[in-house]
Amino acid sequence: MTPEQSFSRWVQVALGIFILSFGYFVLADNYAPMTPQAQVQRYVVPVAPRVAGQVSRVWVESNQPVAAGDPLFELDDSDYRLALERAELDLGLAETELERQGAAVRAAESQLEQQRLQAQELEREARRLGRLQRGGHMSVQQLEQAQNLAAQAHSGLLSAEARLQEVRQGGRAAEVGLRQAENARVQARLALSRTRVRAEVAGRIGNLQLKEGNYAQAGAPLLALVSEQAWVTADLREKSLRHVAAGTAVGIVFDALPGEVFRGHVESIDSGVREGQQAADGQLAQPVNSDRWVRDAQRLRIQIGLDDPLPALATGAKATVQLFPTENWLFRTMARLQLWLVSQLRYLY
Repeated sequence: MTPEQSFSRWVQVALGIFILSFGYFVLADNYAPMTPQAQVQRYVVPVAPRVAGQVSRVWVESNQPVAAGDPLFELDDSDYRLALERAELDLGLAETELERQGAAVRAAESQLEQQRLQAQELEREARRLGRLQRGGHMSVQQLEQAQNLAAQAHSGLLSAEARLQEVRQGGRAAEVGLRQAENARVQARLALSRTRVRAEVAGRIGNLQLKEGNYAQAGAPLLALVSEQAWVTADLREKSLRHVAAGTAVGIVFDALPGEVFRGHVESIDSGVREGQQAADGQLAQPVNSDRWVRDAQRLRIQIGLDDPLPALATGAKATVQLFPTENWLFRTMARLQLWLVSQLRYLY
């Protein structure tokens, strides 16, 4: 075989390998997609106090597991205890004021009743004297005096009614003051209880940078609580997801556990990405200007649930995800071979 023939054969072999590889890539990308862009996700809850104060005690350490309700740290509660005591004193004053207003209302009602009886009596006396005067048995002066007394009694009755309304308004104001004092006590008691910060969910302490003596601002996170609930997210090209839907079988290989394959399934596919989101800010659209003939493919994120128990992996642990979107035995065999090869290569890199 001449050198020219040997070279021609090698060129043919290379072209054949390229064509087979290209065909395999096209088929695998559509019917056996795989991505190394996957990682373990967990809910990370920033823990922040709801009141401000100086940290007096830290109950946990970094990476310590905690259960829901376990204490994490405490703030100095001396100011909040004084605030609660002040609120309780104000509540006692409000209760005393309400009792005083209640007594004033009862006194005003009694006075009104006395004034009403007196006015009724003087009116009857004036009518009786009027009948006597018409019969000539009483002078006009005596009748006018009786009528004046009845009018004065009626005016006193109106004054007593107005006084009763005023006292009742004071009583209603005292009731409002009492409710305000009760609310203030509840708020003070709630603020005092919030000086001890507890875990809202079970998890593990992360990024603990808290020491006794630090001053904590209300709402400012001081540590992170990593929950035990975990899932896997993977990013794939749009074209690779044509045959993928919720429930599609998945194989997962974690970088930290080479040689092991875990089973899972697709739970959901994100409906969009940030580049497709437009804010209603009053600005015109800004088209993307690019002179590239081949642009980068858009990737979408899928959420994967594990069918096998998830090992103890860190949040953000990298993984490779193989999807099985079709029941065809050839494509499933290709996918299994791809995943097995990746699981073995994880021993090397």
